[in-house]
Amino acid sequence: MPQVDLFAFLDGASAWWWVALALALGAVEVVTFTYFLLWLSLGALTVAGLLFVVPDATGTTQVLVFAVATLVIAMAGWGWLRLRQRADSAPGTGLNRRAAQLVGRTAVVSGPFRAGVGMVEIDGVSWRARLAPDAGHASEPAPGSLMRVLAAEGATLLVDASA
Repeated sequence: MPQVDLFAFLDGASAWWWVALALALGAVEVVTFTYFLLWLSLGALTVAGLLFVVPDATGTTQVLVFAVATLVIAMAGWGWLRLRQRADSAPGTGLNRRAAQLVGRTAVVSGPFRAGVGMVEIDGVSWRARLAPDAGHASEPAPGSLMRVLAAEGATLLVDASA
């Protein structure tokens, strides 16, 4: 039975073809922002590096290195992105949570509190506020009082009169 080499056309290919493929995939990635083509592009650069070191690598070896390198790079890249995304959304970072960025700041009561809920102002922006339950407030804070932001629950600030 005759032996068929599907990747014989790559035998003797220049490393620069793989560099061109990597640049083309990278350019499409920049336009699409999918992170999918990024891994393919890095896999192509890996094969180019292989061909700079071993210029007579067969086409089958090139495709095999491309496939394995792309898989390894993709798995590592997705893991890194997942860790970065988890770190960005961790409590305390305040990323994309404007109210969470106000924790620790001092707010000025801008309206009357009723049943422990009222309005405070920070940097000219009004926020809904709720008194901390364990603060033991004897009375509702008067407008103009200073409050410390203890936490953020959605768009509501949890405040205490200990400022």
